[in-house]
Amino acid sequence: MRTRLLRALCTLAMTAVFAIPAFAAEEKKVLIDDFEGGMSNKLGGNGSTYVQEPSRALALVMKDKKLAHDGEGILMLKYDKKAKGGPYDSGGWCGYYTMVGPNKRFFDATAYKTLTFWVKGATGEENFVVGIADQHWNEVGDSVKSEAIGKYLSTRHLAKEWQKAKIPLDTFLVDMKKLVSIAVCFEGSVLPGGEGKGTVYIDGLTFEEE
Repeated sequence: MRTRLLRALCTLAMTAVFAIPAFAAEEKKVLIDDFEGGMSNKLGGNGSTYVQEPSRALALVMKDKKLAHDGEGILMLKYDKKAKGGPYDSGGWCGYYTMVGPNKRFFDATAYKTLTFWVKGATGEENFVVGIADQHWNEVGDSVKSEAIGKYLSTRHLAKEWQKAKIPLDTFLVDMKKLVSIAVCFEGSVLPGGEGKGTVYIDGLTFEEE
């Protein structure tokens, strides 16, 4: 009887030892959006474009297994950033955002170190920056921006093939306990002459521990 009990306890102990790493591995990242569910992300928030004339933008979630990096959902962003006209004669602004803190709630990203996603351009000549807004920046209608996306890609620039962008979260001087949104921003500062148009594709938007 005692022998059978000891064997059972040993089996339970071994199960516990091996279960811990498996559970921890699942916690190393959180998928924000794989674009399989339309404009609603995995955290319960919605995505949309932001525009100020004369600049324009279009966001469309497509279902295309051949085009997507994984699965069949993919985010297509078209932009037409102008250099003149609009407020301050700066050509207006345009981009896309997705809410990670929906319904006046915040997302606590302090357990993660990077924001990652897969990206490619229709021509490879497109460019953009990434913005993150916490409670403060959301209230003023803006976000803290990264450098041009090429800094976070292995080739140092967008290409017509998929690449994984990996942006350290400490790039953004925001309150990581109170994140509200993530944005793709087609800023004139990273476009030739302050203007340009193009199409980019994004998939697998994720917070990762490493």
